[in-house]
Amino acid sequence: MAHEKYEPVIGLEVHVQLQTNAKIFSPDAAAFGAAPNTQVDPISLGHPGTLPVLNETVVEHALRLGLATHCSIADRSAFARKHYFYPDLPKGYQISQYDTPICYDGYVEIRPGEQKSASSGPDSRRVGLTRIHMEEDAGKSMHASSGHTTQLDYNRCGVPLLELVTEPDLRSPREASLFLQRLRQLVRYLSISDGNMEEGSLRCDANVSVRPKGRKAFGTRTELKNMNSMRHVERALDYEIARQSAAVERGESITQQTLLWDADAGTTRPMRSKEDAHDYRYLPDPDLVEIQVEEPMVEEVRRSLPELPRARRRRFVEDVGLPEYDAGVLTEERAVADYFEEALRHLYKRTKGGDTDAQAKAVSNVIMTEVMRVLNERGLSVGELAVGPERLAQLVFLRLEDKVSSNGAQEVFEAMLEEPDKSAGRIADERDLIQVTDRGAIAPVVDNVLDDNPDKVHTFLGGKEGLLGFFIGQVMQRFDGSPDPELVRSLLREKLDARRDTADVDE
Repeated sequence: MAHEKYEPVIGLEVHVQLQTNAKIFSPDAAAFGAAPNTQVDPISLGHPGTLPVLNETVVEHALRLGLATHCSIADRSAFARKHYFYPDLPKGYQISQYDTPICYDGYVEIRPGEQKSASSGPDSRRVGLTRIHMEEDAGKSMHASSGHTTQLDYNRCGVPLLELVTEPDLRSPREASLFLQRLRQLVRYLSISDGNMEEGSLRCDANVSVRPKGRKAFGTRTELKNMNSMRHVERALDYEIARQSAAVERGESITQQTLLWDADAGTTRPMRSKEDAHDYRYLPDPDLVEIQVEEPMVEEVRRSLPELPRARRRRFVEDVGLPEYDAGVLTEERAVADYFEEALRHLYKRTKGGDTDAQAKAVSNVIMTEVMRVLNERGLSVGELAVGPERLAQLVFLRLEDKVSSNGAQEVFEAMLEEPDKSAGRIADERDLIQVTDRGAIAPVVDNVLDDNPDKVHTFLGGKEGLLGFFIGQVMQRFDGSPDPELVRSLLREKLDARRDTADVDE
């Protein structure tokens, strides 16, 4: 195919909507989901005579992301006015940063080959960051399906954004998706954004071009917009790469333009010719003073950074003793990793030693199966789960001590969701799920089962060992309580072997 002869060159421009109580230059609320035009004031609406005042939290969030992505921090940076005229931009310009971004020359590491590995590995690649800068968001235009009317919601005007501009280092739609996944994970770990693409908290534009494989010069690029999910990013890039490759193969030239991705049609369509920086007539904003970031502030922010996902995943493998896959799953979300560590801490208090690797794996298993299943089914965050870390540790301890079976543990977990005031032990006791481990209590029931089924005992002794499951089931049914199935299995083996020996002697 034609596109196999060409190499895509992709750079991303990503907007991260910050979690702050107020907008970037005004005290308006900035929460998502409010009724249209209820979170506005004269500043965000661009009324004459109003003056913007910078929200310091936005600067702190910018520094957090800059340090987490290995950026250099500018000791001086400034805001500029980016001029363009849309109905959802009341002032006729957007306050942004131009030639003096607050963070620059960083990178984000991605692993195209494997996402769950704890180490960097040979397939780990760095995607360069040209800059991270602060800016305000515009409003939102909502077009009627008839195409005759447009409604404007100005709630989003002035909501703080960080824009990240990558180097053209990405070479496939998959790599672009991995970059966005990694960035979303970072902003969530840093507690600066929820990274929700569907709600617009993470928005991505992609610049893409193609060139014959082996050539160093870039081709003419187009910009893709309107991609509001990881899947749409991959689909849009796949389509545009194939479109450009086919056009070049036919000898056609590529027009530099901005394209909208139509997810329903699975195609792109032209929006406007691609702008360059001079089209926006950037001017220094005279109403905002220069930002000065001194080293003590940078160091204070650096000290406040949480343990980042890659480092945490590596620690879970090397120090906690988890398999690499488990560590990758548990560290995907910071809240889940916190939940795991807190549950493990409570479990260690109960076990007071022993095989800590096995204990960590036991906690991990319950979280990856039961906890995550419930979170997905009910649309909950781990902080909303009725089973907190301490109660989960109670359940894991019961299982490690063989006080409940695996099926019993699942039943206890389900009950814990509905009875948040009861401990795992109390629920297991009330539901008669505590396993009996007294050989003297179980042995008579085993004898009765074997005595009542002489034909099946004879068949078993004749070589049909699959009947052992039948005997186990009969003992479990007849016993008044929950006998330890492994002990039942062991006793049956002993008594059947004894009967085999007796049969051999009789012969």
